Amino acid sequence: MIILVRHGEATHHTEHLTGGWTDSELTAAGRAQLQAVASKLACDFAGQSRNLRLLTSDLKRAVESAQILADKLGFTRLEPYEFLREKNNGQAAGVTETAAKALYQQPPTLKELHHRNYPGGETRQEFYDRTVQGLLKCADLERENLLIVAHKGTIQNIIFHWLGLDIATVNALNFSVDILPSSVSVLGINKWREHAVFRLNDTSHLHSGSGYGIFEFKYGKGH
Repeated sequence: MIILVRHGEATHHTEHLTGGWTDSELTAAGRAQLQAVASKLACDFAGQSRNLRLLTSDLKRAVESAQILADKLGFTRLEPYEFLREKNNGQAAGVTETAAKALYQQPPTLKELHHRNYPGGETRQEFYDRTVQGLLKCADLERENLLIVAHKGTIQNIIFHWLGLDIATVNALNFSVDILPSSVSVLGINKWREHAVFRLNDTSHLHSGSGYGIFEFKYGKGH
C-alpha cells in the first residue's frame, strides 16, 4: 500500500511566490488541512497494523505536513529525501511570480520533455527520472507499506510510474491527474494482482470526519 499526501497550503501560495524548490512553510490553513488528514487517517488505522514507513520531501512545507501526520499517528521517524521534492525551478526558486516571468524560457511547444523553463532548473524528463529512480532505490514498492508526503508533480510522477507509464507515454497520451493541496491518493495491488488506484485526489477530510476506508480494499501480500 502506498498512501500519497500532498502538503497543505503553503506561504508561496499566499505570498505569490513561485513553487518548485522555494522552501516555503505551511500557512495556518495548511496546518489545519493536515490536521484533518491526520484525523481521518487515524480513524482508518485505529486497531490496524501500522507497519508503514513515513517518507517525505525535505522541503519545509512537506516536512511540516509529515510531522503533523507523525504526531497524530504515532510515528517516531521521518525519512526526508531530496528526490521527493517538486520540480526544480532553478533561478526562479524563492522569487515572486512576477520576477519569475522575466526568467521564464518559453518552450517551443507544451509537449517538450527536455526543455528547461528556468535557468538551472530541471526538464520534465529529468524530474520524472529523479522521482522514480530515487523512490525505487529507497523502497520496495511491491512489498512495503509507505506513507509519502510530497508535492503535486512528485505525486503525479509516482502515480504515472505505478500505472506503468513513463513520462514519454504520459506526454503522448496527453494524460494527467490533479493533486490538490492536502489531498490523499492511495495505490495498492488488487486481488487480481494488478496495480490499482484506490483513492485519487481525495479531499473529503475538508468536509467530513470519517475515515478514508483504506482498509476496505483487499491488497496483495505486503499491501
